[in-house]
Amino acid sequence: MKRIILVSSVALMVAMAACKGKNKTENADQQAPSSEQQSESTPAASTPANEPKTFAITFAPDSVYLGKKKEVLVRLKNAKGIELTDPDGKVTGTEITYEIEVTNKNAVGGNGIFFNPNDFRLQLDNGNNLTHDNYNTVNVDAESTKTSEENKFKLPAGAKPKNLNLFYDETRVSVGVEMK
Repeated sequence: MKRIILVSSVALMVAMAACKGKNKTENADQQAPSSEQQSESTPAASTPANEPKTFAITFAPDSVYLGKKKEVLVRLKNAKGIELTDPDGKVTGTEITYEIEVTNKNAVGGNGIFFNPNDFRLQLDNGNNLTHDNYNTVNVDAESTKTSEENKFKLPAGAKPKNLNLFYDETRVSVGVEMK
């Protein structure tokens, strides 16, 4: 009986010692990769390797009135540029995407406005004018605001935008464009 108690207590002590050491090594193994993962993810987040080059686009002024009675307020916002490349890595141009927020200043009960950005022209630094590659029209009721999203210009390689000419109801306004 003494031998059984002695053997049981030794086996219990060995089992406890084995489990204690196992937990320490597991915790050490779990902590080591997590700190390595953090250090690996930080540089990757700050300098992505396959990310296309982007540009900040600013319009000056960003809000203008159009129309013979200045009944349309146009706000240009959320503009960004992305460098386009072919599969070999050669730059083929730049795509400029922006939103147009259109506000109808007519009183309630007045006329609605059909706003079509198709007539806009982007003037480049080399003197050429471009039309939209993609645009969305909006129909705005009196005293309301709507947004036209995903309006795009595709610039040829090496060209920079200079002005954006906006047209509505036989009126024209030029807005300066800067690409950083």
